[in-house]
Amino acid sequence: MLKLRALNSLIVQISIVMLLGLSALMLLSMQLYSSDRQQALRSVSSESTLQRISALIEVLNKTPQSLHPEIVQVSQGIGFKLSLDSLPVILINRSLDLSQQLQQNLSEDRIFDIRIIAYDRKNHHKRKRHNKKRSRRNSQLSGSVLLGPSLWLNFDSTINAQTENVSLKTILILISLTFIILMSMAWLVKRALKPLDKLALAAKKIGIERDFSALAEQGPSEILPTIRAFNQMQQHLSTFIEDRSNMLAAISHDLRTPITSLRLRLEFIAPSADQRQMLATLTQMQDMLQATLRFSRDEAQKEKKQRCDINTLLSTICYERQEQGVSINLDCPEKVIFKVWPLALRRVIENLINNSLTYAKDENGLVSISIVCTLKAKQLKIQVIDQGSGIAEKDFEEVFKPFVRLDKARDTSDANVGLGLAISRSIVLAHAGTLRLSNNASGGLCATILLPLLDET
Repeated sequence: MLKLRALNSLIVQISIVMLLGLSALMLLSMQLYSSDRQQALRSVSSESTLQRISALIEVLNKTPQSLHPEIVQVSQGIGFKLSLDSLPVILINRSLDLSQQLQQNLSEDRIFDIRIIAYDRKNHHKRKRHNKKRSRRNSQLSGSVLLGPSLWLNFDSTINAQTENVSLKTILILISLTFIILMSMAWLVKRALKPLDKLALAAKKIGIERDFSALAEQGPSEILPTIRAFNQMQQHLSTFIEDRSNMLAAISHDLRTPITSLRLRLEFIAPSADQRQMLATLTQMQDMLQATLRFSRDEAQKEKKQRCDINTLLSTICYERQEQGVSINLDCPEKVIFKVWPLALRRVIENLINNSLTYAKDENGLVSISIVCTLKAKQLKIQVIDQGSGIAEKDFEEVFKPFVRLDKARDTSDANVGLGLAISRSIVLAHAGTLRLSNNASGGLCATILLPLLDET
């Protein structure tokens, strides 16, 4: 799985392509270099052989014919054979350029009958040191030169055009060069992709911190259109959310006037059951509007996220509740530092506590609440547990909907209109966390908050 993820990396894919390309390029370059070197060695060796032949011919022309066999014998060497014969060994001249070069090397004015042939042959020999066979290709230069009537100088020369194998030093240099090129390329690609990392971080901040700050339009020209489109999307999204919150607040505020007017009119009506019921309905509507306004204000406020000691925060809440006579216990590690919105998180905990105080009373009207905090695997878990009657599992998600109240619903004290749990989940989601409900095996309800530890920069 990790290997597949590594292969999906753009840097790894480009590195593999670059490595294969550089390897192929170096192998091709070494092959071309070896071929050119062999050609140069063959040319030099051929020229050297022709010079030796031309020098020998001049010596033979200036010495008595009786000495020719001895001179030819002495002039021979390893890979260089000479003979004086009545017939030529080479019948047809197949290397016109070499024969012309030999003719030019001769200082005499007469034109010699020169026949030369050059060909390659493959020779296998055993290397004693490594005890293994290797193949090498040698060039063979053979020819016949007419010195006089029925007198031919036949020669056969081996031209070793084999180049030495690549040394270990050269291989290490090539590997080092390849490594440097790959590292430089990886750095350049990572630098080019850095705007995408910033883009991903900005997208995460939208969902977590609701931070709509525009990104700097920097980076490769191929990425700039994406950054511009993202900035435009952020601006439109920010405007939409702000307009929605303002509209909600305006509607809630404007509805307060007609509700107040209706209440005043009802006050002048003679007391009756209908009048009391209508007043109760208006009070409920007023409470709902008040909760909606409070929710809108909370949405508009931008509390600064900061590192907070969760133990201290929970201890303060529990102490204040105990001062009010609430039976509440806290089980939390001594020091748990987390980056949160302290006031918002405090409101979530207090909403859950208020919910338990309202709907988890026993026969004697008492409530027992426990708060358990644990930190494990970069995840903070806060549980608010009571000993009430709990709720049906099918209603676990239903109670998180705004203005939803069950017969035995778990609501907050937010005017008791059904916004408490909705606001609490909204705050937890803003922390990139989750809020879920469950029934205890021994009875009662458990509200669990899970907050991940984010690597924020």
